[in-house]
Amino acid sequence: MASGKLIHKKLQIGGMTCVHCQEKIQRRLRGTDGVVSATVSYTKGTADITYDSGKLSLRDITRLIEKLDYRVLPEGTDQHPEIGRMVCTLALILVLYVGLQQSGLLNLLVPSQLADSSMGYGMLFVIGLVTSVHCVAMCGGIGLSQSLPRDTEPSGSTGTALLPAVLYNLGRVISYTLVGFLLGAVGFLIGGGQIGLPPLFQGVLKLIAGAFMVVMGINMLGLFPWLRGLTLRPPKYLTAKLGARRAKAAGPLAVGLLNGLMPCGPLQSMQIVALASGSPFAGALSMFLFSLGTVPLMLGLGSLVAALGKRFAKAVNYVGAILVAVLGLAMLSQGASLSGLLQPELLLLLIVTLCALGVVASLPCKKALRLTGMTALVCIAATLAVLPGIRSGSAAGVPSSEVSTAQPEGADAVQLVTSTLSARQYPTITVQAGTPVEWVIDAPAGSINGCNYKMLLQEYGVVHTFQEGENVIEFTPTEPGTYQYSCWMGMIRGLIHVTDPDGTPDNVSPAGAYRIPSSELAIAELTADENGDAVQQVTIRLTETGFQPAVVVVQKNIPVLWTIRNSLATEGGSRLLAPYYSTALDLTQGDNPLSLYPTGSFAVSTGNSAFFAYVKVVEDISQLDADAIRSEVDRFETVIYPSEIYETGGAGSSCCS
Repeated sequence: MASGKLIHKKLQIGGMTCVHCQEKIQRRLRGTDGVVSATVSYTKGTADITYDSGKLSLRDITRLIEKLDYRVLPEGTDQHPEIGRMVCTLALILVLYVGLQQSGLLNLLVPSQLADSSMGYGMLFVIGLVTSVHCVAMCGGIGLSQSLPRDTEPSGSTGTALLPAVLYNLGRVISYTLVGFLLGAVGFLIGGGQIGLPPLFQGVLKLIAGAFMVVMGINMLGLFPWLRGLTLRPPKYLTAKLGARRAKAAGPLAVGLLNGLMPCGPLQSMQIVALASGSPFAGALSMFLFSLGTVPLMLGLGSLVAALGKRFAKAVNYVGAILVAVLGLAMLSQGASLSGLLQPELLLLLIVTLCALGVVASLPCKKALRLTGMTALVCIAATLAVLPGIRSGSAAGVPSSEVSTAQPEGADAVQLVTSTLSARQYPTITVQAGTPVEWVIDAPAGSINGCNYKMLLQEYGVVHTFQEGENVIEFTPTEPGTYQYSCWMGMIRGLIHVTDPDGTPDNVSPAGAYRIPSSELAIAELTADENGDAVQQVTIRLTETGFQPAVVVVQKNIPVLWTIRNSLATEGGSRLLAPYYSTALDLTQGDNPLSLYPTGSFAVSTGNSAFFAYVKVVEDISQLDADAIRSEVDRFETVIYPSEIYETGGAGSSCCS
């Protein structure tokens, strides 16, 4: 065909989800006879093409691009997705993320045997499974081309037919593992020769890795084209060189080795995790587990997806992109916990705000109107961020397995706290500022896994590795407040509520002018139980006018059988709040027997904070000073405690033991 006129055309390309799409289209165009030059931009969603009109037409170029499963859009087409689809997709991501955090599902993916080798990277295998959808979409053609038996190879054997695919994936696994080893060694050197990097550094790296995973998932979904500029890109000369070497490789194993060196979103995120491990062996194992997760889909399901057609492949790619974004958010949450830079509530608020800003920025309206809406969203988010519940790091979304309350013991004034380790949750405890804490945590058989085996109390500089049986952790809280602690991976969290020496946390609210009536005292009676052990009994009533009597006097260190006769039917008034013991009890109408082991005086209230009662603990009940007790109660200021400090129980529970 004779040469014709050279024509330059700028086309808009739809359907690109990453920089590899750019390389794929560009490579195909440049290899087509008649195309003089071709430059494809994933960021802009365009292709600048100069072609010889005597050898091919614009329609030929369009068909060529469409055969690669991309679209040539009409000139001036807005590539933003429909707002309804965008909102639904973002809502689905947020719902799955919150559900994942609340369920603790990721914690179950950490096998207990990994704790012995200080790894705990079971989750990376699952991330590999999910992100292998991306591998199939971007590198599936390469894998399939290398997995097909050669004409020169003997046939007839299933093992022989599978050998090329196995060799290709083996090359990728080897390559990933070696890169993980090298990155772990670099992390080891950065950490000053100690296994494991400082939690702050690990947290920052996880924040970075999570951010890149979220951006990659959003870009795969094509929600915000302006986010494409944040895609990690390897140097062009490296991409070209590796691509050329990969194309010339003689066998599947060599191609797999080279393909494992090609940077991509999930791979780069996992490489950051390997670097954060601070150990060459930990880095190698993390990348090995991740690469194993990518094998099943690349080995078999990729061919099945291709055989079932484009429609099914797109659905799988959509689901995979959703899960990549969700797992990226989970990694952000872990990084926030490890670094201590963001409380979970602030992180969730930031995520929701960014999603809302993205939607507003994509609205088909005037730029000034969009800017006004975005400014309003930022102002609302800033207002919410300074609310006490969010600023103090309350326990919303943080699992709480058991609430233990510390009490000073003996002349040394050591606070003794006892808790039980759970495989999925850390306990929340309440202690007083200024007094050393001896925290005894029992770890039953089977409770330790690769995630919870190492606990970080960054506020007090404590790193504890659990052993089966009794574990003792010692620290001294200094300032009142609510402090979060986590496992070494940031996946499991707990809270430490530090109160003032008088038992009042710094984030309580005044209960108004309510004063506990002190005219009448309910004095416990000393008796013995069926075993002959000393106990004391006391009964009060709860009516529409409050507790009667509102002051209970008991003797220290003798078990109390405390009965509350409740005549209230309202939901708020049918709860008993005991903040000193971090306990909330649901009361039924009639008699509610409660168990109490008194060590210090405290106040209780109804669930709606309408009525208060005071439990005065004395050394010897036979020598109590009634006037002094009334004076103490009259001076007592009632306060309302935040709801997150309470562990809910039912009637007949051990209230305060």
